[in-house]
Amino acid sequence: MAEDKQITELIKKGAEKYSDAMVEFRRDLHAHPELSNEERRTAERIAEELGKLDGIEVIRGLAGGTGVAGILHGTKERNTDVAEDKVVLLRADIDALPIEEKTGLPFSSCTPGVMHACGHDGHASWLLGSAMILSELRDRFAGTVKFVFQPAEEGGGGGKRMAEESRILENPKVDAVFAAHAWPEIDAGELHIAARSAFGFPGWFSIKVTGKSGHGSWPHQCVDPIAVANQIYGALQQIVSRRLDETAARVLSVCTIHSGPQDKSNIIPDCCTMTGTIRSDRREEMEKMKKMIREVSETIAAANGATAEVSADYTEAVINTPEAVTFCEAEAVKILGRENVKIDNNPHLGGEDFAEYITRVPGAYVFAGIATDETRGKFGLHSDNLILEESVLPKVAAVFAQFAVGYLEKGRF
Repeated sequence: MAEDKQITELIKKGAEKYSDAMVEFRRDLHAHPELSNEERRTAERIAEELGKLDGIEVIRGLAGGTGVAGILHGTKERNTDVAEDKVVLLRADIDALPIEEKTGLPFSSCTPGVMHACGHDGHASWLLGSAMILSELRDRFAGTVKFVFQPAEEGGGGGKRMAEESRILENPKVDAVFAAHAWPEIDAGELHIAARSAFGFPGWFSIKVTGKSGHGSWPHQCVDPIAVANQIYGALQQIVSRRLDETAARVLSVCTIHSGPQDKSNIIPDCCTMTGTIRSDRREEMEKMKKMIREVSETIAAANGATAEVSADYTEAVINTPEAVTFCEAEAVKILGRENVKIDNNPHLGGEDFAEYITRVPGAYVFAGIATDETRGKFGLHSDNLILEESVLPKVAAVFAQFAVGYLEKGRF
């Protein structure tokens, strides 16, 4: 117990020591954001900083070319209660978004139309900070830590490539995975741990309604796909409000509707396309929505003399391992204090490709608060005004380091 407290204090001191370095690094990334699969400068800067740390092996060119990992082996003799050396993976995403920044910060984006509007610059910085801390504590733990800087989280397939092409969960085999996200709705300094669903099943659908085009003056000679699409739109809303279990977390949103030439107001077009998203924290609800979208669209289209071509699918959710939730709570309290660590029982229906890790290896995803009195309620994720409270960087870095050494010492959750 005394040894546990001692390493926690060393982690806290390391976080304080490297606090300014984390802030400086984060500001550099923020000023030079790069889109998914284009994170070449970002990857180079990460590799450069990892290369300065004692004992870390730097691996470049992962996940299609812009992924980076650092491998750190502890030198302490393994706890006799642990049968074999364990491996922990800590992950951060590093890509930016196609958004024009409006924060007015002195280190605002230098790249027109591109911004770190989801906090990934902060994610990369606190992961680097955890590597800085643990590289000086190698003699305090046994086992291996993989620091994974993943590109293309924003719909670019980076997580899948990291897991399947780069095989980051193998050689050596990973036993536990952890990640964190900056969260504007949570007070800075607090850490919330999803009791179950950190992110739901992210799904999508497309409905192409085909009718018969013609002149707007003679609609009776046509089959108006816009009118049919309008009926389908209304019926889709009843899937969630009238046909699914009211206790299930679920969302169905039509987000785009496109039809006809933009410069002609007297033509009934031959087709109209709608796209949208479906979300739930339950696989069975996703399957129901997929089926119902097709049934509703095809039936309404046929009743109006049109056809509907429907596609719908989804990817995996980020569901925290129950034992990992309990573990993360206990370890985070050591760093942040009881009052700043909370279990979040609400299902979150955003999407995150950390699912590619946690569906293969047990672990947990946590939320790090970034809200202050000045910023609370003024923006959400993917906002052109998102401001990340930098005082959280060393705190999350310390939490990550504590997760790693805590798991490696016990060899289990």
